[in-house]
Amino acid sequence: NRVVLKPVRRLRDTADKVEQGDYSVRSAIETGDDFESLGESFNRMLDEIERTSGQLRSVNETLDFKVNELAEANIGLFESNRLKSEFLANVSHELKTPLNSIIGFAELLDELASKEESPDPKRRRYVSNIIASGRRLLEMISELLEMAKIEAGRVEVNIAPLETRELLEGLEALMRPQAEA
Repeated sequence: NRVVLKPVRRLRDTADKVEQGDYSVRSAIETGDDFESLGESFNRMLDEIERTSGQLRSVNETLDFKVNELAEANIGLFESNRLKSEFLANVSHELKTPLNSIIGFAELLDELASKEESPDPKRRRYVSNIIASGRRLLEMISELLEMAKIEAGRVEVNIAPLETRELLEGLEALMRPQAEA
């Protein structure tokens, strides 16, 4: 009983405490035989479990810290993106108003020039360039505003017939200078 069962009970009691989560418990078998050797092996295993558990706690704390950092960075990025979209929408609107005025006055000058008896071709070309450039700039601003709406999730889709030939000709006119360069 003292030689076999008592050491086995001590090991079982130690194992039960470990099973309940107490990794600080150690086997104290001093029999000078294989049971003592088994107890020492059990203690070394518990030391390793305790060391590994400490490392895991440390890694988990580091991961929690990193997750919090990433969450804060994500919130910052979301806010920056929202501010950028707001800025684009406001700037686009603020640019469209004076640009429409410029285009309107240029069209008025073009209309007046067309009514002259001998219009200056250079001036007509300049006014025509102002109108064309103003309209292109207005389209670009409108596209920026559309992109901001898309990013903000506020885009409205309008299904309408499309003249493919005009679309392709417009794309060709846009891409020709780059392709030729």
